[in-house]
Amino acid sequence: MMTMFIVCFFVGLVLTLLITLFGVDSFELHGDAGGTHGHGHSSPSWFNMSSLLAGLTVFGGMGYILNKVGMTSGLLILLCAIAAGLVMAWLFFLLYAKVIYKHDDSMKESDFELSGQLGKLTVPIIGKGMGEMVYVLQGTTRSISVRSENGESLAKGTKVVILNMSKGVATVTEFSEFE
Repeated sequence: MMTMFIVCFFVGLVLTLLITLFGVDSFELHGDAGGTHGHGHSSPSWFNMSSLLAGLTVFGGMGYILNKVGMTSGLLILLCAIAAGLVMAWLFFLLYAKVIYKHDDSMKESDFELSGQLGKLTVPIIGKGMGEMVYVLQGTTRSISVRSENGESLAKGTKVVILNMSKGVATVTEFSEFE
């Protein structure tokens, strides 16, 4: 059992150092909450990498220490180590959710999904040609090349909605069709 505690401690410690140095904390066991397109993100998962590794490290360290101080009951050592690991994982989750994640403005892959995005043409679309639209994503005004769905002409200032993307060009249709 001592070997298990030592392995858990060092694996947790080394992986914690690696994610701290390289910023790889994207392992979260939850799906996209939906409805957050362009308006922030869902809450963090309870199963984030920082919390899991903190719990694993403390589990291993506590089990090792309890073994070394002379505690004889293997079951009691295991239960105390599990409890300490869970408490530390919970504390790290609170730190992650309340402090770190709350201020995380990094973009997720879903932020690049533009289907359904509303905007306004700044350059008209003439027939099957291309124009340009502006839209707001996460508080920033952006522009993108567009072409109309059916090859119809659309005037400058027309409100449009993105239907899909292909090779960096958005296919749009006039917004009034959806009202």
